[in-house]
Formats: sequence, C-alpha cells, structure tokens
Amino acid sequence: MESRLEPVRKKPRQKRSEETFDLILETTADLLEEFGLDKLNTNLICDRAGLTPPALYRYFPNKYAILEELGRRLMDAQNQDVFRWFTVDGTDLRDARTIQKILRGQYDVTCAQIGGQWITRALHASPKLADIRLQSHDDMVGQLVLAQMQDTPEADKESLERKFRITTETGYAILEMLNDRPNLDVDKVLEETGVMIASVLKDI
Repeated sequence: MESRLEPVRKKPRQKRSEETFDLILETTADLLEEFGLDKLNTNLICDRAGLTPPALYRYFPNKYAILEELGRRLMDAQNQDVFRWFTVDGTDLRDARTIQKILRGQYDVTCAQIGGQWITRALHASPKLADIRLQSHDDMVGQLVLAQMQDTPEADKESLERKFRITTETGYAILEMLNDRPNLDVDKVLEETGVMIASVLKDI
C-alpha cells in the first residue's frame, strides 16, 4: 500500500517565511497551469521561484505536499462557497434551481483558482492526495446534514447522510467531468444535474 503524505514541514510564522511559503504555492499553481501535473517537479518550482532546493524543503518535503496544501485551500474555498447559502433566507436544498446555482459557484471557484483544474485532477488521480478530497466531502456532508436537521429535526439522520453523500459525490463528479470536457455546455449540464439531485432530495 502506498505511504501516506508527509506533512508540511514548517508552517510560516514570520512575514518572510509566510512570503516564501506563499511564493512556493503560487509558483506551483502557475506551473500547473503552464505544464500540467506530469511535468511538475520541485526542481522546476525552485527554478521558477528563485529558490534553492533546501529553501523549498524547509516547508515542503516533495511536490505532493505542495499539491496537498493547494488542494486543501481549493476545497475549503469550494465548501465555503456552499456554506454561504446556509445564511440566505429561504434557501431550499431540494430546489433544482438552487442546486444549479450552488454547483455553478463551485465551478466558478475552481476556474478562478490559478491551476484549479489541475489541482482538481491531482486530487482525483493521486492516491497520495485522496484523503484531502474525501475529508472535504465528509465536511460537506456533515454541514449539509446539520443544516437540514436544524430545519427538520424530526428527519432521519442516517437517511440524510446517505442522500447528501450521494448528492455531494455526484456534484463533484459532474464538476470533474466539466473540467475534463470543456466543450460541454456548462449551464445546461448544471441545470440537468440540479434536476437530478433535486429528485434525490425531494423527500428529505
């Protein structure tokens, strides 16, 4: 079995360290946009960022640790974009149009992130990064269940968890499909996905 990720070696505490940390992340995102995942390596990152390998390794042991941090930040941004709907009065998670808007927000957040499409691919393709994606999905399901239980405390929690697990995984799969198939009509796909997901959630 493949070993788990080594953690980030040093979280920045001082301004200069924070700037170096962010420079590594920004450079890696730029290189992903330019070259894709397969050609990415720490030597390329160091050359572009103007850093020595020991300077990079103070913070990240390998490229997967950098991708882990980028992935975590992207998925946190995606989740926060969903969570903001919880504060909007009248939000109905069973409404197909609302679901379409939520998914569109997820899509836009990913596209706005430099290298976002490649980060998404890395999270799906690499076993080393799978935990980041799965933990994010767990967080999403947990928050959706919590929000729905507040509105309908009599609801069956196990049923809610199952339905929100299905819909969360479906939503992310559709976003990955749009990422890989840029010729598709994004709004049409998300409209039809909204209808599909709403049918699963109609009786919650």
